[in-house]
Amino acid sequence: MGKHLRKLFTTKEVKEVFERYVSREIGIEQALGLLTIRRRQFFKLLKNYREEPNSFSLVYERKNPPHKINKKAEKKILDELKKEAKLIEDKNNPVKNYNYSYVRETLEQKHQVTVSLSTIINRAKKKGFIRGRGSGSHMTGKF
Repeated sequence: MGKHLRKLFTTKEVKEVFERYVSREIGIEQALGLLTIRRRQFFKLLKNYREEPNSFSLVYERKNPPHKINKKAEKKILDELKKEAKLIEDKNNPVKNYNYSYVRETLEQKHQVTVSLSTIINRAKKKGFIRGRGSGSHMTGKF
């Protein structure tokens, strides 16, 4: 996978290539070779350049940071994990383990929060909801 155009060239350099292409000093193949991009990306950028040549820029700023959930969703996850922890701690209930799929479904249905199971499990580990395995006997042990 190649590098992004904005990391290889400045906006001024790309504008110069577009100016030379529009004035027919160079052909499409030379322009593609200079910018090391494919036709589709070239014409997409050229369209943006032709619409606003003075304000054309390669600068890209993210609107939201990647792989991050908001604080409201984080709080809802922790609230649901606390409810699940109360069920596990109750001696009258036969529940012994967390049901992360149920937590995820509850978050989606009641709170309209969509997160992956791994996110829920990671939050449970991070906040100490998951305890280490006990030293009791396991089903795989020999008799």
